[in-house]
Amino acid sequence: MGFLVISLFFVRFWRTTHDRLFLFFALAFGLLLAERGARATLYIQTEWIPAVYMFRLVAFGLILYAIFDKNRRG
Repeated sequence: MGFLVISLFFVRFWRTTHDRLFLFFALAFGLLLAERGARATLYIQTEWIPAVYMFRLVAFGLILYAIFDKNRRG
């Protein structure tokens, strides 16, 4: 639930400022929400499954890219 709220906040900030940083953060937290939803609905008991790490890897990669992109355009 927290990832959904955070993602919606970043979407709202992106709509007002049109800054890509907020869009990338919203997408990253949306991916983390999807990962948690998949774990809950597929009854995955352990986090040692590569699909779980792929969601997280892409989400954290988006966050790093957003920070890099913001500083590069500065």
